[in-house]
Amino acid sequence: PPECAGSPVLPRVLVLCPASLRINWQREINAVYPNDLVGMVGQDRMEMLHGCRWVVANYERLGGLVREMDLHFQVMVVDEAHYLKEHMSGRTRNAFVLACRIPRRFLVTGTPLLSREIELHTLLRLSGHRLGSLRLNDFRKRFTGSRERRAELASELRGWLLRRRKDVLKDLGTKDRQVRHLSPAEGLAGYLEVLADMTLGVMPKIVKLRQSLEALKLQFIVEAIESRSSGDKFIVFCEYMATAKALKAALAALGVVCVTLVGSDAPAARQRSIDAFQQDPDTTVFITTTAAGGVGITLTAANIVLFASLPWTPALMRQAEDRAYRLGQKRDVLVLVPLVDQTIDGQIWALLASKTALEQDVVEAVCTEVDAKPTKTARPRVADMLAMTAMAE
Repeated sequence: PPECAGSPVLPRVLVLCPASLRINWQREINAVYPNDLVGMVGQDRMEMLHGCRWVVANYERLGGLVREMDLHFQVMVVDEAHYLKEHMSGRTRNAFVLACRIPRRFLVTGTPLLSREIELHTLLRLSGHRLGSLRLNDFRKRFTGSRERRAELASELRGWLLRRRKDVLKDLGTKDRQVRHLSPAEGLAGYLEVLADMTLGVMPKIVKLRQSLEALKLQFIVEAIESRSSGDKFIVFCEYMATAKALKAALAALGVVCVTLVGSDAPAARQRSIDAFQQDPDTTVFITTTAAGGVGITLTAANIVLFASLPWTPALMRQAEDRAYRLGQKRDVLVLVPLVDQTIDGQIWALLASKTALEQDVVEAVCTEVDAKPTKTARPRVADMLAMTAMAE
């Protein structure tokens, strides 16, 4: 509790998080424990960290902590823990080395399962669950591939995984997601040109098609912002820098004040953009990507969220939406999802639906007994998206 701030009986805590969230963690800790020292790996000298009760490290800085054998912690908090789902990555291996030295570990994520059941194995192993001791192939054979196996996995997780839904926030309003189907006035000539380019591989073609679709949605996004009511604020999620720059320029020409947050921004610059949007009533639009701004930050000044592109998983989409729809939000939140007709937008939307069903079988079932039989949702392969779109033409 806050009244115990600075007490020597409290444990020393290591917080692991994405680089973009370090400053936010420092602020949140000091808001509750104003007298505690919060050290930042990479910013403070290693010897200074020995005097801090809280140490915050981004995933790219874990190697230095691994080598610092004399720096001891009693608790490790892993924020956005899904960043460690790939068991062979350097950041995950460093996290495991640290976990072996720290008796209590808490993994925090709104997206424990992005698209495959197997992603949970590494998180269970890191947190100390007995299923984490299974070999990867044994875990895969036992818990993946069918609804019945996923139900068994959900049963094993009860009592270990704590799921907090938005309904625990009694003062939170509603979140309404609306799909808007677009038929761009300028047509699909550029999109179809990319689709017909046989020199491109599947994934490069998908990238170029998504870039083309973002450009086609700009007019809709600008018009939605231009027709805003007094007090409305917007978050716009793009996937490509060209879209972010074009949107910012178009809004500036209309006199709309906006800020951006992209992956190349330094932590201090990111925080300035967040603070300006949250605190300045004249800053109306926050432009970012799902990778850079879709997790961990609070943007409750916004009441409208727009997606220029669909994320590849429903969990990432929900996380992005919930930058606005979270504790501190005083208004209802509207999420606008523009989809361009007769394009891969339709196939990606279907893919998200199929992944949502998988997530519900495991994560949601931990908290809820599901009695109704599910409707089977076909899961389109990425390679099939192009063929399906081409046939529609």
